[in-house]
Amino acid sequence: MKKEIEIMLKRAEGFVDDALHDFKKKRFDLALVHIEQAMQLTIKAKLLDLKGYFEKTHSLRKLLEELAEIWKTKEIKSFLEKYRETLKIIEFSYIAGRYLMEEFEKEDVEKALEVYKELRLLLWG
Repeated sequence: MKKEIEIMLKRAEGFVDDALHDFKKKRFDLALVHIEQAMQLTIKAKLLDLKGYFEKTHSLRKLLEELAEIWKTKEIKSFLEKYRETLKIIEFSYIAGRYLMEEFEKEDVEKALEVYKELRLLLWG
């Protein structure tokens, strides 16, 4: 299973690289989609590491709530509370970036990148 976790984390970093490229090109909607994918993989990798599986959902908040049930409960709940609104925007970007004509701003991406970095540190040190 360790190999699967390594692959997921490597892919997450690839999505972050894509997000940074999109950000430079001012494609903020695509940057957010890539950040969302990176966050999903980062959380699912930790769930796989701890539980051996993860739920089939795209909701970052649901995945984090699931993780908080078994590991670093206080820290994850604090993270969820601190970034509740930003997590909602990131989750919405997954759908909007693929199916809706919603646009996002530079500041949305900057905040999402900040949240991703904190999440990565929280989950993987």
